[in-house]
Amino acid sequence: MLGLMGDDSVFVMGFDILPSKSPRSKTSPKFACVIMRNGAILSEYPEISRTNLLKLTREISPKWLCTDNIFEIIPDSKSLFKLVEKLPHETRLVQVTGVPPRQVALKRLAKRHGLSVRGKPTPLESARLAAHLAWLGVGHSLECFGEQTEIKVTRGRKMGKGGQSANRYRRKIHSEVQQMTRYIESQLKTAGIEYDIDIRRSDFGYASSRMVAYAPLPAIHRLVERKRGGDFNVIISPVRKRTEFVPLESGPISTQLQPKFFILGIDPGTTAAICLLSLDGRVHLLKSRKSFTRADIIRLVYEHGIPVMVATDVPRIPHFVEKIGKTVNAKIYAPSRPIPVADKQELARELSDVRIRNAHERDALTAAVYAYRSMLPKFQQIEHKVREEQIAVDRSHLKALILKGMSMNEAISSLVREESEAVDIVPEPDVPEEELTQERFDAIRSKLDAFRAENRLLEERAEDLERLVEFLRFRESELTYSLDIVAQKNHWKIKSDREVVKKQSELKQAQRDIEALRKQVRSLRSRLTQLRGVKHLEMRGDMLAVKALEKFTQESIEAYTSKVATLKHGDIILFEDASGGGSTTARMLIDREIRAIIIDTPLSHLARAELVDALIPVIDAKEVELKRVDEFAFVNRKKFEHQLQEFMKRVQEQARIKGEDRLVAIVEKYRRETEH
Repeated sequence: MLGLMGDDSVFVMGFDILPSKSPRSKTSPKFACVIMRNGAILSEYPEISRTNLLKLTREISPKWLCTDNIFEIIPDSKSLFKLVEKLPHETRLVQVTGVPPRQVALKRLAKRHGLSVRGKPTPLESARLAAHLAWLGVGHSLECFGEQTEIKVTRGRKMGKGGQSANRYRRKIHSEVQQMTRYIESQLKTAGIEYDIDIRRSDFGYASSRMVAYAPLPAIHRLVERKRGGDFNVIISPVRKRTEFVPLESGPISTQLQPKFFILGIDPGTTAAICLLSLDGRVHLLKSRKSFTRADIIRLVYEHGIPVMVATDVPRIPHFVEKIGKTVNAKIYAPSRPIPVADKQELARELSDVRIRNAHERDALTAAVYAYRSMLPKFQQIEHKVREEQIAVDRSHLKALILKGMSMNEAISSLVREESEAVDIVPEPDVPEEELTQERFDAIRSKLDAFRAENRLLEERAEDLERLVEFLRFRESELTYSLDIVAQKNHWKIKSDREVVKKQSELKQAQRDIEALRKQVRSLRSRLTQLRGVKHLEMRGDMLAVKALEKFTQESIEAYTSKVATLKHGDIILFEDASGGGSTTARMLIDREIRAIIIDTPLSHLARAELVDALIPVIDAKEVELKRVDEFAFVNRKKFEHQLQEFMKRVQEQARIKGEDRLVAIVEKYRRETEH
């Protein structure tokens, strides 16, 4: 961004909205605009859009951007803040007519400060008057930012649910936010700038941080760069305050300097060059530089005078040259065919008194000279007419007006009229009181004058009231905006309080869950102790494990087999409820060759008979000291084996009585196997 060059090169831009336009309209408003330097008008724009007006402001970087009614460009406070953020840091928005709602009409104010005004000024004349008044130090600048700057460091991406690497990624981002925050702190401390800091800490570093530095925005920009995108953001913005109108410092008295007019030759590129050629064919400036931006060139040219024609040395106009031509509101010259290098070198030899440092300066000089030669017949015609008719006007200014598109007669009339106009205060003409003999006519004339005076007062009063309404609308929008900010802060505070209450509730629930889990752990430990004890007895051979089934039914057996474990040869089965099944259920157990059945409730006669015939004992739980630990069951080994032996003796005895030798042999074999 270009800075001001001191009081000798202060730029002022004046603007005024065109009739039937409004900043509140859906269509983009149009403005008239002038650029002034040292009291002299450099360029005028009868019609320019708001976008191009702001673009021109950034190109020129004026000290003051002034108007007679600031609300013509900003309908409300939000628009004001957005507008000021788009302006260069050194540019101030100025209202020359005073502090609302106590403004003074632009026409009266101009006459009060010695500027001639005739009739109602046009938008272009109003823009010119506003620039002159601001140059004289008249008006108030609108200040809406304090000497504080807010710096925020936030994460640049949302974490999301994530996967296995979510915590590692969160740790990385929060660590980077912490490192950037500490870097900014070190920069502020090194520069001796006081600041306040607010940090949201996380397990891995800083979730975000906010600093308020007690320094203006430009000073912070020199220390810290904005950053958006990536893992974190650095957001820098001025701290807003209530808008205030501050009086301008007294400006220098206008000396009505006669501006100089030039043809501007440009050779664009990485190393760009410019040539300022006066309208009498003399080289005023020839300069080249690396990274010569468009703003640099426009600023430099306006410090020397007014460009009336922009020239290039190639037939196809470069975009860079075209943009500069539009910005300075000048015609563009391009040769009809490429200029040979030999012709450029010959031209350089002809102008041997001009120091040409490189080929870029040579090309810029060639462009300006060829443009001048293309206009030379017209210039000679102007010189001849001025000499022949002895017209007392500035010839350079006359040539400039004709290059701008005026006819020769119009340009001469305009300059003669400007020379004849007085700069002093033009007093309001008093209405002469003529002596009339007819009393009726005198009374009517007197009433007419009174009505006219009253009408003028009412018009001024209406204008003041319109300004008051606009100002009150602005204040309303400003207060609404402030209220929105407060409401937003309260919203986040309420949301934060709700989050705290929610987290406290979650914490209490977590504590209750922890206590329930602790009780469960104690219960499980107790059960584990019992299991360990029983398992120890089983390993010593004192206890036998038993498979516990809920009911003596086919469904229960199938469910246990599919969900828990298979029933196989040698298993001891406990039925919690043995009353359900019959012989079919018994055969299922026989087929699986189980060792014994333990019951705690009566078993059906048919099922018992089936089992006994298959030499599967049915033992009462009380006889074997049944112990349960959750879903596990155990019996005393000695008592179980005793019951088993008793069962075998009973079966063997019954077989002898019935004479079933085969069954006796089977029982004897089974007893021997069990004893071994």
